[in-house]
Parts: sequence; C-alpha cells; structure tokens
Amino acid sequence: MLDVYKMSYNFESQNETHDVQIVDVKPLDKRLNVVFQVTDIGEEREISKRSGETHRVCDFTVADKTASITLTLWNEDIDALEVGKVYKLSNGFANVFQNSLRLSKGKFGSIAEDSTVFEKINEDNNRSSEHVEDPRRRTYRQRGSYGSRGGYGGGGRSSGYGDRRSRSDDRDSRSRW
Repeated sequence: MLDVYKMSYNFESQNETHDVQIVDVKPLDKRLNVVFQVTDIGEEREISKRSGETHRVCDFTVADKTASITLTLWNEDIDALEVGKVYKLSNGFANVFQNSLRLSKGKFGSIAEDSTVFEKINEDNNRSSEHVEDPRRRTYRQRGSYGSRGGYGGGGRSSGYGDRRSRSDDRDSRSRW
C-alpha cells in the first residue's frame, strides 16, 4: 500500500514569503519581504483605463544597505510613504516594466513602517537602471519560426499557410479549403 503522507504535496511552502535584500531581487520573484528606506518620490501621474476609470501611479526610489530599486505604487498607497522613513514591504513581488526591474506591492501585499535603522544605504547600485529582459516575453531570433498567422509557421505559401487559392483543387468536397 502506498504511503499517502509521502505523496501529499506541501502547499504551505508554496505560499510562504521570504525575506530578501534588494541586491538579491530577481525578475518575477513572488512573496517578497523587503525592508527599505524611501530616498526619492517620482512625479505622480494619472492612468486612464478603457472602462473610464482613472488611477494614480507613482514611482518611488527605495534603498537598503545593498542596493536601490524602483517601487511602483498605485492610488492610496502613494500617500502612505514619505522620504527618509523606513518601511517593510510584505508579500510583494518583482516585476519587469520597460526592461527595468521594479518592486510592486500588488493586490495581496502590504507596506508598513518599520523600526529598522540603516547606518548607510546603497544608492549607487540601482537595480532598476540595469537592462533586464522580461522573461514573460518571447523573442524569436529565427526568421519565420513564428509568423504573423497566429504563431504557426512563417506565413506565405512556402510554409503552407498562404491564401486558399494556392491549395490544389484535387481535395475532396468535405474539405473546408
């Protein structure tokens, strides 16, 4: 008989958050806990959705003793942070926007003031200024490997995805072509 306990999947380990320093943040990391000091607040801007809703968005530069990074916040979260204060981002994630690594609070994260005191912060190692390829985007280096016709073949007659007139007329009548 199989041991049911050995076969069970440990779901709790998948939902645990982990403490990281900014220098260790990698693209698309999830469930991050990061303690940081706000060093700069960018200009707030307004984003309009197709539904007609408008949202406020603002980029903050935050740093710890290892590096700095851009933290993007939305709406009421913008008003919660002040330059010079220390905060802890809990259950946040790392994102790539325009080939720039960024932190985000996201839907399930939270930000609260923290009592950590940084003797020195490292603003010279800005992780957001590094060029980062977005792992979610595919880049196709071979011409014709994915064409404009739904991602199948290179398009045109040579790949078999040309127009219908290029098909031979000897197909039987059940064919859609």
